[in-house]
Amino acid sequence: MRFTVCVKQVPDTTLIEVDGDGHLVREGVPSILDPCSEHALETALRLKRDGDVVTVVCMGPDQASEALKTCLELGADEAYLLSDRAFAGADVHATCHTLKAFIEKTVPDTSLILCGKQASDGDTAQVPAELAQTMGRQQFCYVVGMERDGCSFTAVQDYTDETRVCRVPEGSVVSVSDCEPNRRLPSIARLMEVSGMEIVRLDRIALGLGNYSVGTKGSRTRIVRSEAIGRTRAGDFIDGSDPGKAAEFIKGLF
Repeated sequence: MRFTVCVKQVPDTTLIEVDGDGHLVREGVPSILDPCSEHALETALRLKRDGDVVTVVCMGPDQASEALKTCLELGADEAYLLSDRAFAGADVHATCHTLKAFIEKTVPDTSLILCGKQASDGDTAQVPAELAQTMGRQQFCYVVGMERDGCSFTAVQDYTDETRVCRVPEGSVVSVSDCEPNRRLPSIARLMEVSGMEIVRLDRIALGLGNYSVGTKGSRTRIVRSEAIGRTRAGDFIDGSDPGKAAEFIKGLF
């Protein structure tokens, strides 16, 4: 079996700030493998058996190869970087169009496509759903655990107010929101092994994509305005020394 994991490199949001116009200040902020992407990779690695292959793919600039290197260190078998100036400014639609082209051209035999629930920089949580729709595949969202029995899969989906356990057909798109909390760490032997592994770089031409189908030119949405919203809250202090009066006050609020 082959598992394809779509990952993203993002700024470390614990260190990022917002400027006066509401834009993320990325300069000087280190980039990391997106936490939800790591959940998706961990899920794939737990499903992997002898002879299986875990492929990771990331769309981004050359520096995104660092995120892919992290994936290889954690246990992925092969990594692909989709990098081209034409990919810049891609919205969800253009991103999914590019990922679809990669999967159909490079890993058409993939058994499962796994994504993180959402990226910590964009927070749209739309890529897994649109990728499934674009590729005509079933989607399973809010997955917090998966089990494998031979060639079949079972997923646990957490909808906050209810939990659902369901069968997942091969070829489905799975968006992972959480996984085993104990983070996988690479061994020294694995770090040495990864140093000699290649990260394959593919551009628009290699994927057979037109210039007007990717990046800003292939996007169907435009950011009109971005602003930071400040909220202030006011409260009333109530003397609770008399439980009866306090209860009457609370009752009057409803």
